[in-house]
Amino acid sequence: MKKVIAGLLVLLLCLLVLGSSLPPSMAAPTVVYDFLANASSATWTGMEPGTGSYMLTFGNTISSASGLVTSFSGTLEDGSSVSNAVETLLPSAAPSEIRGNPGLIPVPDHAQLELIYGFQQGSNATDGVEVGVLYAEDKPGSTSIILFDQIKTYDGALGKVTIDLSAYAGQTGGFILSVLSGATATADALVWVKAVLTTSKTSPTSPSGPTTTFLQFHINDPAYTVNGTPKTMDTAPVIVESRTFLPIRYVVQELGATVDWYAPNQKVTISTAGGTKIELWIGRNSASVDGNPVQIDLGNPNVAPFIQPPGRTMMPLRFISENLGCKVDWLPPGEVQVTYPYKTP
Repeated sequence: MKKVIAGLLVLLLCLLVLGSSLPPSMAAPTVVYDFLANASSATWTGMEPGTGSYMLTFGNTISSASGLVTSFSGTLEDGSSVSNAVETLLPSAAPSEIRGNPGLIPVPDHAQLELIYGFQQGSNATDGVEVGVLYAEDKPGSTSIILFDQIKTYDGALGKVTIDLSAYAGQTGGFILSVLSGATATADALVWVKAVLTTSKTSPTSPSGPTTTFLQFHINDPAYTVNGTPKTMDTAPVIVESRTFLPIRYVVQELGATVDWYAPNQKVTISTAGGTKIELWIGRNSASVDGNPVQIDLGNPNVAPFIQPPGRTMMPLRFISENLGCKVDWLPPGEVQVTYPYKTP
């Protein structure tokens, strides 16, 4: 018995040593963006013969000949049960298609797109659908690339695929989830079980370099996302002097920086671990970056921090973000995306 116990202890020690020495590439991937968690804010379109494309409202549970896209909790063709999935019921006229476009997303290093999909249980009347993912870089003249294209039939098994996106690292682009009907559109109720953009990087201070932090804000809406995770601010971003203002701590704290408020002279100080220091004053159109005076907005001298009732300090998003090494993208009609770190082309 003593020999058995000793052997088990040696085995346990070996496992601990091996586990602690696993290379970063073998670590669990980090989710950068969850398409399904953000499905309600994506743009969904239906397409069918004779009508062209048209908008679909996410969450409409009323069956329609024009198709629907909604959240799904239930049983799939393999007998498994899921929740928080997304169902696409194709328009009844074939060939028809439903597309989901979440907007522009930065692609980090070591990125992959992980997909799991299948039919709702009982959809065995379908003659199959074509499942695809398209991608286009956000730059003039860019064309869509087919990342994945596969016929899915009702066969009692879920489709699973992992797509390597290393060729697009550092780009910002648009992904489209597509479901295309077969010869008929009968019972084409495909369910997206998983659709996530991941990276194998585990830490901003890992030897392989920093991960990408991706924030999405919406004007006049306190809800925002960090790497696809929904969060809520206590004050919504606003447009003043044609510039975006918000409580800046919701940005800088996600980047590992700190914000300090000095009431006597109404000064905000932003400090990073790397030594960057940004100082701004309420009502003043100039700031200090690492001790150097700079105008906040060269194109508009009226841009300055202000206090919004009942007492929230509002800061210029672009000026601060760009001085922290971020890229800021404005997407009409009212979305702002912040990417850190920003890789210059």
